[in-house]
Amino acid sequence: MTAVMRHPFLCAVLVCASVAWSGAAHAQSYDSLLDQGYAAIEAGNWSDASKAFKQALKVQKGGVEATWGLGLVMIRKGDFHGAKGQCTKFTKTHKDSPWSYTCLGYAYLVWKKWGLAQESFGKALAIDPNFALAIAGNGHALVIAVKTDEAVKEYKKALEKDPQNIEALLGLAEIYVNRGAMDDAAELCEKAVAAHPGSCRARLMLARALGKGDVAIGHAKKALEIRPGWDEGYLVLGEVSYASGKYPEAINALTEAIKLEPGYVQAEKLIGMCYYEQGEYTQAIEKLGIVLTKVPNLPDAAMVVAMSHDALNEYDTAVEAYKTAINLDSKNPVPLLRLGDLYYRMGKSTSALSMLDKAIALKSDLSLAHKIMGDIYFENKQYLMSGKSYEKALAGDRKDIDVSFVEQRVKQIKSMTK
Repeated sequence: MTAVMRHPFLCAVLVCASVAWSGAAHAQSYDSLLDQGYAAIEAGNWSDASKAFKQALKVQKGGVEATWGLGLVMIRKGDFHGAKGQCTKFTKTHKDSPWSYTCLGYAYLVWKKWGLAQESFGKALAIDPNFALAIAGNGHALVIAVKTDEAVKEYKKALEKDPQNIEALLGLAEIYVNRGAMDDAAELCEKAVAAHPGSCRARLMLARALGKGDVAIGHAKKALEIRPGWDEGYLVLGEVSYASGKYPEAINALTEAIKLEPGYVQAEKLIGMCYYEQGEYTQAIEKLGIVLTKVPNLPDAAMVVAMSHDALNEYDTAVEAYKTAINLDSKNPVPLLRLGDLYYRMGKSTSALSMLDKAIALKSDLSLAHKIMGDIYFENKQYLMSGKSYEKALAGDRKDIDVSFVEQRVKQIKSMTK
């Protein structure tokens, strides 16, 4: 085992890019070949990475990190059989190295064999209890086993041993993103990017954690510079562009993601939502209709279809579409609110009040729901009921209401009922 090992997964000191292979590689040093291999992995150039690590093994026969690098190529490529084969050989030739058993553990993670992975990580830690990469691997295994609280502890333990460990930083950040703790996730990802500026994964995770804005978009684009033609990179760029209100840019990125991975339903759905935001309602209905035939249980897509029909004044169709959205997500007050509003505009006051009551039962501070109820009661000359509804509207979230109008209406009702 070499005395000093660079970070195992990412070329921390490099701006990783596509690495061109040349016949002069044999003259290069062991360390420079390792750097080339790691850079090629980040760029997704598996062949170049393998060549670099194999050449490194010619320079330093039996080099632990070069042997690890060959396994890492298969791991990052997602080739379970190749990874298992390479890492199994590694354990036979380097029985005294935690790297070899860690390699096998990560190979098992590719195939979601978390129990076998933990066994391998246990062997690595029996050799070196402080080996952060193996501890982080245990965290990954626990995530697969749906034991996220235990995984958090393992990731934190790994970071105590190595504060810059990329696997622990990104693994913990992933959990925080899934829990909605975006600030905590972003803090971890910023540490990962600072320690490993050439990591496409760290850049992309930071973009996800930030969620929207020019900084998030910039990191997603940087990830794609590091690894061109990355389907996941285009998907995340599309997501953060959509969230940032940059709909043409989002459509372009999402279209690229679908070209690379036709199965990205999420990308198709967001394209449909972009069409809606751009006022292209017919296109939104067509795109989301295709999405819903593939995955019927998408309440947000069904909701946008309903809103698109509503915007096109196709009220009867919109009513049925809102009902579909309600059935798909009965705990969401928004489709109930919107259907209530539609019924009100259609002159169906009784149906409107029924839907608005149901929406308020789910979320009591919906100012718009209370405001519409106030309008209905006012038009029916039920002024006391109207006044109470308007006052509740002013005490609620005040979203989507004209506060000055409601305040004037309350004053008017008070003067009328003295």
